[in-house]
Amino acid sequence: MKKINIVFTVICLFACFSNAKTFYANGYPGVMKVALTFDDGPGKATKRVLEILKEKNVKATFFMLGIRVENDTETAKEVVADGHEIGNHTYEHVNFYSYKVADKISKMEREILQAKKVIKDKLGVDTYLMRFPYGYSKPEGLEVAQKQGYYVINWSFGMDWENVSAQEMHIKYKQAIKNGAIFLMHDLPKNDKILSFLGDFIDEIRAEGYEIVTVSELLNLKQKI
Repeated sequence: MKKINIVFTVICLFACFSNAKTFYANGYPGVMKVALTFDDGPGKATKRVLEILKEKNVKATFFMLGIRVENDTETAKEVVADGHEIGNHTYEHVNFYSYKVADKISKMEREILQAKKVIKDKLGVDTYLMRFPYGYSKPEGLEVAQKQGYYVINWSFGMDWENVSAQEMHIKYKQAIKNGAIFLMHDLPKNDKILSFLGDFIDEIRAEGYEIVTVSELLNLKQKI
């Protein structure tokens, strides 16, 4: 039994080490830095998010949907112009946890590559960070992303889609501040509770001595060659 446990531990450590260069859900625990990330945009709340970030002099990472970049290129360009980081959130926001069609792998590839092309063509940005919709992180997804030269970024905390008050949500986000935290938020109208406390939340992060940086800076990532 002891031998089996040792072998199992070695396998787990090897798997974790193998995925470490592709998949991240938080930054380094020894560094007082955090990252703010926004998914699913550009949306109707994006401009207000940009106003708050500009007022607070914060750079964030926006994981954009290809179809929304096509439909609202002007707003997407504003995100780029303000110096924020752009990530790939696939083209149409397919939930690969529930996707049961036989072409799942090729569908993932198409979703990633189509969004990558749209973002490059419309915004002039070569993306190398991505986040699957719903935080999909199964091995086949990580492998597909890695083959396309991407790092897959999830999050350490996020809840702006939940049916709770803005005050309760604010408290939960504040309690989640820690070294290397990656906060998930959305720049869509249905997630607008976050807008009521985003500015205060940024102030609170800084008051606790943390620096707010982009995901690539938090994780010290650069585009794969």
